Amino acid sequence: MHKKILSEIGMDLTTAVDLLLRTIVREERIPFKLETERAYREASHRAYVKAELEKSKSEADSPDTQWLTHDDVISNLKAQRKARG
Repeated sequence: MHKKILSEIGMDLTTAVDLLLRTIVREERIPFKLETERAYREASHRAYVKAELEKSKSEADSPDTQWLTHDDVISNLKAQRKARG
């Protein structure tokens, strides 16, 4: 797969590796982010939670939002459980 992608941008593997090594020397760093799968999942989860919180805030600020009392929520939950059997 990497050969196809490199070919599409007019580069072979040797040239790509050479470019990577030159960039490492010039910038004195790996030119992309490296992280474990766990760190990636945690960052993705944090981004998802943040987006959901922003969405909730936006919905809460909407004049069309219907607010329910605690008792309404409990009643709705009980009705849903009863309907599921």
